[in-house]
Amino acid sequence: MEYRLWIKKTEEWLFYLFLVSVPFSIRHIFGYDPVGFMEWKAISVYGTDILISTLFIYWAIHSNFKFLIFNFKKSDWLLVGFVAVAGISITNAIDQKVALFQWLKLIEMAALYFYVKYYVLKRFELSKCFIALVIGGLIQSAVAISQFMVQHSIGLKYLGESVLAPNMTAIAAFFSGGVKIMRAYGTTVHSNVLAAYLFLSLAAFYFISIYEKRKWFWYLFHAVTIWAFLLTFSRVIIGIWLLNFIIRTVLYRFYPSFKKVFWSKTEMRQRGLKVFTVTVLVCLAFSVAYWPYVKDRVSLSGSDEAFQLRVFYNQEALFKEVSLFGVGIGNFVPWLMRQPLPQGGPVQGHPVGIGLPAEQYQPVHNIYLLIYSELGIVGLALFLLFLVFVVYEFVIRTRFKRPYHVSFALIFASVLAMGLFDHFYWTIQSGQLLFWLTVGLISSNNV
Repeated sequence: MEYRLWIKKTEEWLFYLFLVSVPFSIRHIFGYDPVGFMEWKAISVYGTDILISTLFIYWAIHSNFKFLIFNFKKSDWLLVGFVAVAGISITNAIDQKVALFQWLKLIEMAALYFYVKYYVLKRFELSKCFIALVIGGLIQSAVAISQFMVQHSIGLKYLGESVLAPNMTAIAAFFSGGVKIMRAYGTTVHSNVLAAYLFLSLAAFYFISIYEKRKWFWYLFHAVTIWAFLLTFSRVIIGIWLLNFIIRTVLYRFYPSFKKVFWSKTEMRQRGLKVFTVTVLVCLAFSVAYWPYVKDRVSLSGSDEAFQLRVFYNQEALFKEVSLFGVGIGNFVPWLMRQPLPQGGPVQGHPVGIGLPAEQYQPVHNIYLLIYSELGIVGLALFLLFLVFVVYEFVIRTRFKRPYHVSFALIFASVLAMGLFDHFYWTIQSGQLLFWLTVGLISSNNV
């Protein structure tokens, strides 16, 4: 009995460690050559891959994968079809080695989806999983705040921190008053990935702080996480978070079922007011402290190079020849590098006839267009149908009987909306983990 309890506790702590480790970019890159290295062609094994493999072994021992025979739903079969189409697309790939690797990564992420959907919430408490996300967010917040204060990396390369400095090319930064300001990264490979992780960490905080009584320092941790989240200066993700906050506030105060649960009960109302007050005060303090930066990030110009490049990637994805199975999974960038540039180049002032710098060859900043490009119209159709049935099954299963079902739907909708403006849910390890963990959670019978 003690041995079985030890095994269960070990598995539980490994899963919580995995949730904390999602943003750590620790990896081994096979055949790494610093000269001419391109992220989108890299073949890597991450520390989180090892953790996932270990957790899958526990899963196999305890469940024997019985759900594969008895419990598949329509959404599951659509995902299987989607993975199969991704495998077919390899035959179209320019770089078939990268395509095969990315297909194996997709299989891993699909397995993670099934693991979360059919096993995790039967094995572990949801509130403890959320606490792990909050702790992970605090760790990333401490790193992010330190990076922003000194405006360079802080020497955590063994935790996956990138080498960072404002004067580097391809760095997430912006100009304010003629000075280049580096955005916070944490231990992720990009500020937007950190913002997505902190977004989910804050969502986990809201769940715990509303449904459970917490000490005063819990709200101090909340303030620190919001501050670090804002230091990412991720326009889209912060905008989506603010919209979420407004919707939640309105529901909390005025929507009948929410009002009955949260506003009519003194203790619940006080908890909600604490969250509201801390959030508003931190946002106001941040806006005052960094107003020039906030103003420069909020304003968006059509002449901005990053904006022009995003338009260029989208146009290349949309206006290429329609294909049933695309250019091959993981092969948009190799395909793009072989395409002729438009007259005058993709950005203002680009020399005619000169190729782009290597760092400007990037995936489409929209996961739906990227999937269309790499897996074709068949792949995109299966992916969208998969998401539709995930949402449909969630609605049928929950009927929004509990207020947090509405919150989960808001979070999932936010994740899908973020996918309209960036590619990391499809191309970057931490982003892939966040996406498939979220889809797995919303699909679980135990939420």
